[in-house]
Amino acid sequence: MAQMNDKALEELTVDNGERPFMEALEGVTDEHKRAGSHLAAIHRMHLRDLYYIGKLLDQVKLGIVKPSNLLRRVASASLTENMRTFGTLCGRECQVLNFHHNAEEHSIFPQLELQQIESLNLVVARLKEEHLVVHELLDRLQGASRRLVSEQSETNFSYAEAVFKQLTAVVKSHFGYEETELRDALGKFVPVM
Repeated sequence: MAQMNDKALEELTVDNGERPFMEALEGVTDEHKRAGSHLAAIHRMHLRDLYYIGKLLDQVKLGIVKPSNLLRRVASASLTENMRTFGTLCGRECQVLNFHHNAEEHSIFPQLELQQIESLNLVVARLKEEHLVVHELLDRLQGASRRLVSEQSETNFSYAEAVFKQLTAVVKSHFGYEETELRDALGKFVPVM
């Protein structure tokens, strides 16, 4: 997955090959499971933001919002006021997803890797690979958004929409996998989520 910027959009997926699975941990309590479920709540926030961006794209596609008004509509949306600062369609959400993955990779994943559980380490390694795909798609969405804002053509809109749909599919799959495989380990091994 090292040369992702050379890959075609449809090749940027996380649903390739078999994903490793986490073996059942001993001594997991209901409290551990509840603590591990906090990750799902964080993920729901990201998915809500992606849903909102998707609704804006749908409005442009249906002619409810003209492409020339897209930037103004996105920039004035209450959820994403600082999109104007970033000048991109995904704006705040791109930054927040990047922060989320950086927190996992620099704080949470090292704590999990310290447990020296082979199946857990395999899951963490796979999640790190998947983060690369998500980040490449975020970069492409930002680029597609900039092109769409500067030239509101059908081609630029179609590409931005295709990147957004691929990003959404990848993020949903990645989040589902992460929540399923790490819930118990997060609750048991990571003190604060």
